[in-house]
Amino acid sequence: MMAAVVGAIVGSYIGVIVLRWPTGEPTINGRSRCDACQRQLAWFDLVPLLSFLLLRGRCRYCKAAIDPVQAIAEGSGAVLCGLAFYLLPIEAAAACSLLFLMLLPLALLDSRHLWLPDRLMLILAGLGLLLGGITSEATELTTRILSAALAFAVLEALRRLFRAMRGKEGMGAGDPKLFAAIALWLSPYDLPVLILLASMFGIAVVLASAIQKRPIEQLPFGAVLAAATAILLLALL
Repeated sequence: MMAAVVGAIVGSYIGVIVLRWPTGEPTINGRSRCDACQRQLAWFDLVPLLSFLLLRGRCRYCKAAIDPVQAIAEGSGAVLCGLAFYLLPIEAAAACSLLFLMLLPLALLDSRHLWLPDRLMLILAGLGLLLGGITSEATELTTRILSAALAFAVLEALRRLFRAMRGKEGMGAGDPKLFAAIALWLSPYDLPVLILLASMFGIAVVLASAIQKRPIEQLPFGAVLAAATAILLLALL
């Protein structure tokens, strides 16, 4: 329960990052405010998930709709951290929770803006170097570094090949970097399964968009890769 609460609190800040960072607004300084009326919000308007539900997704003061990404970030943080500590040994749960909370803003930014910030991926990779032994069933650091390099090379080659053959981008330049950063957290034997899961999720997203008659021009592959990583680790460890 405590892990879910912490996950929701961190998820609340992740929501702020997703909303403010792309517009160049500060994510640390400044009080929380309504994006519509600019009124500063009281503490009781900022309780993760609970405030959103009680206010029915609208500002208390101007009744404008609150961007749902805030609730999505809070709910995802709560669920991912709660499941990690419920299903996994405590050391693996702590490492996985940190990984999930790093992947969450990347997934949301990619879904909204097709943007995977290098700064976040460098932090993800650095933490993978330090903690990846826990989540990869004690795979040696050298092996994880080599598999990360290979993961980047394979996905980058596929990205360039598609562009050369079709004359357009089929994958963002950040996706191979994200795959390499995630590879530092996993065993090399997990990577083919991860790509398979991510591809299945991607196909499902494309099909769902087609059924809703809202075709997407470019799949946010980083987002589906992040989702597949969370499911894979929760199932394996």
